[in-house]
Amino acid sequence: MDYKNDSCWKDVQKHLPLDNRLTSNTAPLEKFMTIGNINLHIDHYTVEKPLARIVLFHGVGGNGRLLSFIAFPLMKNGFEIICPDLPLYGCTKYSGSITYDMWVDCGVQVVNQFHRDTVPIFLFGLSAGGMLAYQVATRCSDISGIIATCILDQRNKHIRKMTARSPFIAVIGNALLSATHRIIGSLKIPMKLVANMRAIANNNDLAELLMRDKKSSGASVPLSFIHSMLNPIIDVEPECFTQCPFLLVHPENDRWTDIRLSKLFFDRLACNKELHILEGAGHFPVEAKGLKQLEEFCTEFICKHIQ
Repeated sequence: MDYKNDSCWKDVQKHLPLDNRLTSNTAPLEKFMTIGNINLHIDHYTVEKPLARIVLFHGVGGNGRLLSFIAFPLMKNGFEIICPDLPLYGCTKYSGSITYDMWVDCGVQVVNQFHRDTVPIFLFGLSAGGMLAYQVATRCSDISGIIATCILDQRNKHIRKMTARSPFIAVIGNALLSATHRIIGSLKIPMKLVANMRAIANNNDLAELLMRDKKSSGASVPLSFIHSMLNPIIDVEPECFTQCPFLLVHPENDRWTDIRLSKLFFDRLACNKELHILEGAGHFPVEAKGLKQLEEFCTEFICKHIQ
């Protein structure tokens, strides 16, 4: 399965500024990478003699193809971009059970697969992909920098309450999952019943489009995945993280993950770090001014740290 006959990502393009739109003629190369019981789909944006290589991680409401809104302009700035579809999302196929810990393992293996030469490599996570990028960086060597639109430590009960569909689900749900995930962990439920998916985009039509898409915001995930995502294994606490610089590019009008939630983790980071606000942008930042700023902030950060 690939994206050639998928309609959702093509419909999303209509909500993007012209400079950020992907067409069938400019679509990335599609390839697959086998990782255990997972056949991982990857969108690969190639350039000749790239200045840097960026592995781009989606969150629980997206997939690799939906990240074209920033992957495509970054490619035009001279960067090679790798966008994996993490298992349960996009065109990736798998067998057996899937947990969030397997997302981290997949991220590490993708980085190791593509980091085989002297081209500097950066990790960029959007939404839940922000913490994923951080976790992957702690398990990989020679990462030149991390970029995130938010970074949420789901071990924090306040963050669970603020990002769940309702505080009740956050409090009661995790307690129930802790007691039952080993028994009924394979049971799948729509992620939009757990997370505040309606706030993924400030454009209501776009949010509805994404929530209908079974490859992104409309995906169903096993209870074991939700439990492991709410109880992540953080190998290096932020106070001890000095491996590489960190850029937080947070949307100004994010109705799902307020910047104060990201700052609970970001402010603790011991590494060189920067914070920039994307003016007028929502959680899925399709707004023209914020998107242009995102491209510029990322490009400046990467060029500053490619040495």
